[in-house]
Amino acid sequence: MIENAYVCYYDVLGFTSRFISGDLSNRYEQMIEVVKGIEDRDITVFLLSDSIVVISQDFAKFRAVTQEFYTWGILHDFWLRGAITRGSVTQCETRLLSEPNRFVVPFLGEAYLKAYTLETTLNISGVVIDDAFFESEGSNPGFRKEIDYTVYEEYVPKRGYEGKKRLLLPKEHSLRQVLDTMYFEQMLKSHIEDVDKYLNTFCFYIEYLLEHANPQNVALFVEKLMGEFERQGKRTLIPGKVVIIFIAVIEGLVNRYRSPDGYRYCDAGEVEQLVSRVINGLRAEGYLVPFVDGLLEFDKRRHTTLYKEINSLRLL
Repeated sequence: MIENAYVCYYDVLGFTSRFISGDLSNRYEQMIEVVKGIEDRDITVFLLSDSIVVISQDFAKFRAVTQEFYTWGILHDFWLRGAITRGSVTQCETRLLSEPNRFVVPFLGEAYLKAYTLETTLNISGVVIDDAFFESEGSNPGFRKEIDYTVYEEYVPKRGYEGKKRLLLPKEHSLRQVLDTMYFEQMLKSHIEDVDKYLNTFCFYIEYLLEHANPQNVALFVEKLMGEFERQGKRTLIPGKVVIIFIAVIEGLVNRYRSPDGYRYCDAGEVEQLVSRVINGLRAEGYLVPFVDGLLEFDKRRHTTLYKEINSLRLL
């Protein structure tokens, strides 16, 4: 028994339906190659059907591998949902019985069960980090806020699991590439079965980018997103879901204005121009009324003031 190991459990979202359709088969083979490419003996990886388990006693190596898997999955439309915990695990060795066609993976222990259970609380393609790592100053082995993780509240959480969570961030410098792979077309075509998970994931990256990117990238992203919306919007049958995306856009933009310190800051004029672009696009596509209704409900549920803040910019 290893008393103190780091464990990450991943579940491949939408595995059954997408694998049967042939949508995932090629990428699954690529995932196998990613696993085979991890040659460090300090890292143990189990890959079985739609489950991936990463175990190590070396935190730095463990953190790097978990971020690598998560980033690779998003960039290849291979959605992973996971959880990171710490605790005791069974010695990570596979045993081949003497009888033919018998391959035994040992019970992985307490930490695996904690990660498996924690993963199911998410409604997003993301990796939640156990709160136990942050109970005291000495319990965090080295997770760095806004580098390795951020604090986030899902827009469409599972019932009973609302509230803020610490989510792993992808590898540094990959955020823009991640966002460029996620558009309305994917939502309408390949993710309709998991649309809430798609929305949560998309909103997570939208909000994070809009809060942290430089002003040029923010303006470029908003323009690309609105162009995509105008091309795809007429085909969208679920306006309530589309509204959630643009609530996330507005919140991300307003958060820049709320944060006058450091590189997030932009002045009211910049915010007004970008928000105006969004509002005008919603109005042109006939989404303004459901957007306002959704925003009022969002403010009430999350105790935010987005509607008031938009009004203060004299846009509505």
